[in-house]
Amino acid sequence: MAFSDYLHEQHILFFQDVSKNEAIHQLAQTVSERVPNSDTDTIIKAVWDRESQLSTRIAPGIAIPHATFPHLNTTYISVGVSHKGILYDAKEDGIVHLIIMLVGDEANHLKALSEMAIRLQIPGIYERIIESESSREIYSLLTSPSPDLLTSMESIHTSRKICRQAVELARSLEATTVIIHGNDTLISGVRCSHQDIRMLYVASDTNEPVEESVKNPKENTQVITMPFRGLNRSSQVEISLLLALSKGLLKREERVVSVFGLNSLKRLDTIVYTDVQREFKRFFSTSIDNASNDIQQQVFIRVMQLASEIAHEGREGKAVGTLFVIGEYEEVSQHCQQMIANPFKGYEDHERNILDPGLSETIKEFAQIDGAIIIKGNGVIASAGTYLRVKHPIKNFPSGLGARHAAAAGITAATEAVAIAISESTRKLSLFSSGERIMEV
Repeated sequence: MAFSDYLHEQHILFFQDVSKNEAIHQLAQTVSERVPNSDTDTIIKAVWDRESQLSTRIAPGIAIPHATFPHLNTTYISVGVSHKGILYDAKEDGIVHLIIMLVGDEANHLKALSEMAIRLQIPGIYERIIESESSREIYSLLTSPSPDLLTSMESIHTSRKICRQAVELARSLEATTVIIHGNDTLISGVRCSHQDIRMLYVASDTNEPVEESVKNPKENTQVITMPFRGLNRSSQVEISLLLALSKGLLKREERVVSVFGLNSLKRLDTIVYTDVQREFKRFFSTSIDNASNDIQQQVFIRVMQLASEIAHEGREGKAVGTLFVIGEYEEVSQHCQQMIANPFKGYEDHERNILDPGLSETIKEFAQIDGAIIIKGNGVIASAGTYLRVKHPIKNFPSGLGARHAAAAGITAATEAVAIAISESTRKLSLFSSGERIMEV
């Protein structure tokens, strides 16, 4: 029989403030559900008879109470984990965190004990088991400790330690929120809740719709989807905070601790502290945060998402540079001149709205055309291939930027619109408002 036949996922328990007697009773009760012709009391008596001869604490932190029955023809296992620890015997280091109960036949018993001991000798596996809060994870570690799984569990183990440090740092700095960035698997592995700290999880590599978020008020946690692709380390914090601000999940007076890492490493390894008001003072001075502005939040987020995809993917293997201008169309239109026939002219508003996912490929095609894509605050695409004529003086324009970025600065200086420019040479996004570049991603 395979080792996985001995243990079922539902027979893995997590103990809270129990004694040794109580732990053994719970494990015996759990394993008795599978053992034929045996009840809980019979198993407990057999285990204690064995325990009275010699303590079954086999190593620091680990105990394997066991018993054999002649009528059985296989082995049954139940597992208990105590994060706090249980006093198992009076000897030095008598505290255990992992208790594994084996009940089986005499012929197979030693083989099962030996296989379990071999698994527990794998470097780091004990630590990963007692750190885990998932019965599925523990089941996988005990039944299929493959190199890939161990590597993944090691990443989660490290990430949990980083998260705990981030929470402690947030408390010491009086931060209100900890933001964890990662893919779905990593977030599932590190997710936790705290009464005094709000946990915000930003998930990437997910199939969930961009607009969806999952909130659990009781746990003081929330999960949102990251709609932007190809972000490096320096961009993850800024774009996530911008996304949270745009969705109203953060306020300007808050302090935030962010935890992130490279997707290729599949673990968290960096902690960043942000005073939102100080770091995003330009953001709050722009029309994005102004209630009188006509730019809908979902429109702004959608354009940012498309721009990041264009920057990351390019088109037909080549980098693409383009310019999006969003909002205040009546003012913006006074500075517009069509370089080509407007491809969006003549269509109904609902047929040319940026929020329609069916237009994604069309927009990416038109992004290759010289000129700007002009979008109204409600998401309706007014034109593409549009030349911007702006005579408004530009102050403090960053050196090294070309005509596309100059047009973005100019149109946002002359109007209350917001512009997003994509550099063809660097594939970076620049967000412009009030004539200034307020963010580069």
